Amino acid sequence: MKKLLGPVLGAVLIAWAPASEAAALPDSATQADDAAKLAESHAIINIMFPPATRAQMMDKMMADLTAPIRQNLPIDGITDPGLKALFKEYMDNLFAAERPVIIRHLPAMTDAMAVAYSHQFSLGELKDIHAFALSPSGGDYFSHVMTVVGDPAVMKVNADMIADAQKAAKDSVGGFKDKLVAYIKAHPDTAAQLQSLGQAKTQGK
Repeated sequence: MKKLLGPVLGAVLIAWAPASEAAALPDSATQADDAAKLAESHAIINIMFPPATRAQMMDKMMADLTAPIRQNLPIDGITDPGLKALFKEYMDNLFAAERPVIIRHLPAMTDAMAVAYSHQFSLGELKDIHAFALSPSGGDYFSHVMTVVGDPAVMKVNADMIADAQKAAKDSVGGFKDKLVAYIKAHPDTAAQLQSLGQAKTQGK
């Protein structure tokens, strides 16, 4: 049986290998189609995010996204204006620190979006989308597609969602805290380990 199977399997592998290798190598027509799709995708992305105003669009979107978070900071019951100012300063500094990072990654992000479009749509579909984007209605739509998060209706829903999410997280953290305290009380050695880890991290800074 082995003597019979050996030549048969060898013949199958020899016959299959060239076809498999040929299928793995894209032909010139496929490469041209991929290049055309990517070009159409970049054209669409450039209409959605005009290079000259991309940074400003990202600033607006980030401000709209973080506004509900700012409104739901955990400062309920705090009336001290100085303390409230500290929270505002923290959020402002956080955004200021993150903005350069986001702007630095923006070119790669838009390039990746173009690649994703070329994966998800056919060349014919991309040409149709591009044609629509070049029309007055299409251009207006694509230039505002990312600004919808700043609409009052959307911002209200986002604010309600974040408030509910923070309440759910607070309830969850409260339950975890109670369990953690009870566990540490029952396991003094663990408390000592946690304390040592905390001191090590503080010294490491």
